[in-house]
Amino acid sequence: MSRAGRWWLLSDLHLGASDDDPRRPGRALAEFLRREVLATSDPQQHVVFVGDTFELVGLAEEESVARLESILASHPDTHRALEACAARGVQLHFVSGNHDVELARPSVAARLSALLSPAEPARVRVYPWFLHVPRVLVAEHGHQHHALHRLPEVLRSAVNGTDELDLPPLAAWHARPSSSRLSRAGAVARACLASERAERRVREVAYGELLQAESQRLELDGLAVRDLARLSRFRTISALPVAATRMVLAAAGRSIASEEAPAAAGRVARTLEEHGCRVAWYVSGHTHRALESALEASPTRYINTGTWGSDVRGSGPDQSDRHTFPYAVVDVASDGAIGGGLRYWRRPDGG
Repeated sequence: MSRAGRWWLLSDLHLGASDDDPRRPGRALAEFLRREVLATSDPQQHVVFVGDTFELVGLAEEESVARLESILASHPDTHRALEACAARGVQLHFVSGNHDVELARPSVAARLSALLSPAEPARVRVYPWFLHVPRVLVAEHGHQHHALHRLPEVLRSAVNGTDELDLPPLAAWHARPSSSRLSRAGAVARACLASERAERRVREVAYGELLQAESQRLELDGLAVRDLARLSRFRTISALPVAATRMVLAAAGRSIASEEAPAAAGRVARTLEEHGCRVAWYVSGHTHRALESALEASPTRYINTGTWGSDVRGSGPDQSDRHTFPYAVVDVASDGAIGGGLRYWRRPDGG
């Protein structure tokens, strides 16, 4: 099959200012980019980071930029490999996740582009919500369908060109690790109220104008974008009991995540199809559980790209082998045929 383009997708590296994860995701990424992406001669190559690439959550604007610089300085091999990809013409795409939602700030996105592709910043693109490739794929981190990570007005900062950014409720808890439990609980309560108010504003005319502007950037029908924005909704009365259950299970070393595609993935795929915007693949991350499966009542297939960090929750080969990493490949053939699927890459030298 003659390829017109290839998309590589991965997520949840959680790169921080240190390199202390036993899986060494930064080093693995650098080697993956050199051995796989840069070794491929396709005329059009794209690498998509489907959220939680960096640990930036809960930081102010200037702190976010400084932390991003510190992270890349702490992972020099990763930085050089990403620079090499951009210099070779590989398009780099970064979708915001709940741990790097600060990428939605224009100043942070601009700094990332300047660091990775100083000669041609347009080689690096940041998506505050999701990436859409007509007919081919939609990629979003997935936290927008998880109440305590949801940021209803995710476009307000990026489209308005401001650095205003409200934190979702769970981020408000994690952003104050040194505070007392009472003050952190108060921050969560205030964040819940802010999320409830934001959900109402998403349905107002002013936010509708932002959605329309984003639809043009995404090359996606405006009504489809509006319906996708309203597909999930934060409700305090249902979110907090779920959060309490998750915390209890987490304390016991258990998880409620399943080995099936989330219901939200099916809703996204069917919404796109209803508006004549069907895609072959819907890709997300967030759950740290690599998975490929069919979606109910939809021809679109689902891939979760898992995690490159140590918090693996799936039953794939990456669970038992810390030198194995999940990713997705989507190939577009010269005749328009679309193929691909979930893959696993193992470091040849075992790390």
